[in-house]
Amino acid sequence: MVSEFDLPCTDCDRKLVRTNVVSPATGGEVTVAECPTCGSRYYPESALETV
Repeated sequence: MVSEFDLPCTDCDRKLVRTNVVSPATGGEVTVAECPTCGSRYYPESALETV
């Protein structure tokens, strides 16, 4: 199964990296796919399930 981490950024076509961010809903950390070039973030289903 393909995840957000396997796909390029839709804004600039660069490789995405795993980044931990704080969830405003829970205060805990969730892993997201982030573009180090333009800063776009993509939230995997597992991150959305914690909200």
